[in-house]
Amino acid sequence: MGTILITTSSFAAGTPELLDDLKDRGFPYVLNPYGRVLTGDELVGLLDRHRPVGILAGTERIDGAVLGAAKDHLRVISRVGVGWDNVDLAAAAALGIRVYRTEHVLTQAVAELTLGMILSALRNLAGHDRRLREARWQKQMGSLLAGKLLGIIGFGAIGQRVGTLARTFGAEVIYYDPCPQAAVTWAGPVSRAELMERAEIISLHAGGREVIMGDGELKSCRRGVILINTARGTLVDERALVRHLASGQVGFACLDVFEQEPYAGPLLAFDNVLLTPHIGSYAREARAEMESRALANLYRGLKETGCL
Repeated sequence: MGTILITTSSFAAGTPELLDDLKDRGFPYVLNPYGRVLTGDELVGLLDRHRPVGILAGTERIDGAVLGAAKDHLRVISRVGVGWDNVDLAAAAALGIRVYRTEHVLTQAVAELTLGMILSALRNLAGHDRRLREARWQKQMGSLLAGKLLGIIGFGAIGQRVGTLARTFGAEVIYYDPCPQAAVTWAGPVSRAELMERAEIISLHAGGREVIMGDGELKSCRRGVILINTARGTLVDERALVRHLASGQVGFACLDVFEQEPYAGPLLAFDNVLLTPHIGSYAREARAEMESRALANLYRGLKETGCL
């Protein structure tokens, strides 16, 4: 039947029965041996060594060169995630490789993490915790979410869910969507420039890999803005963010995603920063559903291509 390459490093950590299912169906599998996002060379090496018919894929870049190296044997890529902007879809289609993703499954998980970050930033919970562990009983005045103006960039399912949760706390919500959603029924879309100028909190939920919060955008924000990124690490220019945190232009930043992961950069030195290691999907219920759907998509693709 062929081998399955599992590149997402945490696959089945809480759902070992999924690996048993692969085995029961006669598919040997290979796990990510590096325990992190693969480089292009590492991925090509694994593809060449094991010649898989399918990939349960993480966030590693799967470009035309990678696909070309696997064109003789690879039939299906099933993303364990809601996006597929890390896959060259045109190249995959040209080679007859089917690509799937698990849409909408992480909406609640990412939205709840985002809300937790907003609340933590407003009261600097992480900073208070660090100081107390250092035997410093120091209190810093915080703020309420009620009455704050939250600006959301990217207003798909996750962005809308964040807006709904924030409204229950009494926040006002405005949004800008680079790719407007036909199904949006919310009032209040604004231009990106207006959102930057007015919002006290900005939360990023856009797709793509282009920087949308660079030096110029951060300069144009309201002074002391709180910036949240649980979407894509490439959306924020981290070097510019460091400068604007140091100057006070950005009052607080919460990041779950980074340009380079694992992250080990200068943001670690700031007290007004909350960093998490890409845990947006790491709610047990959401993760189990996402992995189950990804495996079902893999089987669907293998069946449609005659490999099952």
